[in-house]
Amino acid sequence: MANSKYLIPNKADHRWGITIRTVGLQDVPAGSSYPIGEHPDDYIFLTETGRVLREIQIIYITRGGGWFVSSHQPRTELRAGDAVVLYPGEWHNYAPHPETGWTEAWIGFSGQNAEKLIEQFFPDKTRPVHHIGLSEELISTLEKACEVAGEQLPAYQQLLAGYVGLILSLVYAGERQLPYRDNPDHDGIMQAVKLMRQKLHTMLNMEDVALAAGMGYSKFRKLFKDYTGFSPAQYFLRLKMERAKDYLLGSGLSCKEIAFRLGYDSASYFNKTFRLYQKQTPMDFRAGKVKK
Repeated sequence: MANSKYLIPNKADHRWGITIRTVGLQDVPAGSSYPIGEHPDDYIFLTETGRVLREIQIIYITRGGGWFVSSHQPRTELRAGDAVVLYPGEWHNYAPHPETGWTEAWIGFSGQNAEKLIEQFFPDKTRPVHHIGLSEELISTLEKACEVAGEQLPAYQQLLAGYVGLILSLVYAGERQLPYRDNPDHDGIMQAVKLMRQKLHTMLNMEDVALAAGMGYSKFRKLFKDYTGFSPAQYFLRLKMERAKDYLLGSGLSCKEIAFRLGYDSASYFNKTFRLYQKQTPMDFRAGKVKK
């Protein structure tokens, strides 16, 4: 079964910054030749020689297994739940194992905004394979992209551009989150975040939070920063300051009252902390003054 679409974007589509060139879903049964079907000249692919594309592609394997190799990646095994980034101008080659076959989904795209996303979040050509596990949301998004590409209603390219952003987000987040799935430490970090949110009215000791998470402080601090991007103390401060902003915009509370609600001993210390965080005083923030 193959469902592949090759698209021709117009000038308005190019101005959007992401244009979609191809979308497809394909099941390759065990023992089948590969690739299956006919493809336009720019996409002709022979496993004897590999190929070079002029666009970015994301390939996602949802069943079976195979192999992948590129100019920067030695031959490596692919399995269900792996996503591969194909870089423009980068020689590559891949195929399913004959004994298993595979099911693959893909989307190919180009444009300034697309290139910026790849440069920012997938810059390393030596790591084109991303182990993200099977994601129903990613599979559903690629299936929906195929439907949109098949219908080609007005502004379908802009709709597909949104799917590209979601697909890249799911691949990026999936790889980052995979180590935490079915990991008891994940529950500990979630418990810590919950406790912090409950204790915004206090000056919470982070060693007590680590204890509540069931970890020693050193391990807790490292895992927490890996998970959130912030140290526990920085994260707690950010929660306090965001709550302070809610109070300033959504209530008539004075700075002294807000300071008290957030566990600060004095309004002056709260004001100083808020200014360091927000780059403006609480009253300037409440008045909607532009930060200098």
